[in-house]
Amino acid sequence: MFVQFNRMKNEEERQIRKLKAGDEITFKRLFYLYSDRLFAWANNITRDPMAAADIVQDFFIRCWEKRDILPNNCSFKAYAYKSIYNASLNHIRDNKRFVQGYEITIDLIDDDVPDEDVEELKRLLLKAIDELPDRCKKIFVMTTLEKKKYVEVANLLGISVNTVKVQVSKAYRILREKIG
Repeated sequence: MFVQFNRMKNEEERQIRKLKAGDEITFKRLFYLYSDRLFAWANNITRDPMAAADIVQDFFIRCWEKRDILPNNCSFKAYAYKSIYNASLNHIRDNKRFVQGYEITIDLIDDDVPDEDVEELKRLLLKAIDELPDRCKKIFVMTTLEKKKYVEVANLLGISVNTVKVQVSKAYRILREKIG
């Protein structure tokens, strides 16, 4: 049993050395060996398949781009699971904070709404924004609540300005349907 454990440990250390040396075959082997399990792990934590897929993809991209700083004396499997766990928790933290904490500005609410209804409308609006699809919500919050320009959001997210416009339009359409 101990000999088998040592053999596995030596094999994982050898894989990390090969990965650090830029061996693409080892990288692909690790990707195919772990990506499905890491996706399931991330999805179990985030309860968001799209986010889980992004987290796993980002992990492998980072592994390849920053392979020279991977730890030498560790199990790739343990390193991968710990990285995915942390990234998943960060995703949850960032998305909970995403809408909470923003004061809904009055320019999103019509002037003809009575003062006593404004707070209730703000609460409903925050809830509706929080229920937007992740990408749509992120873009909507950046453009509308954070007051970023479409070009700035496009550059920050690495998407086209037209995609930003489409997502903001989609968000407004969804909000109108939910709130009226």
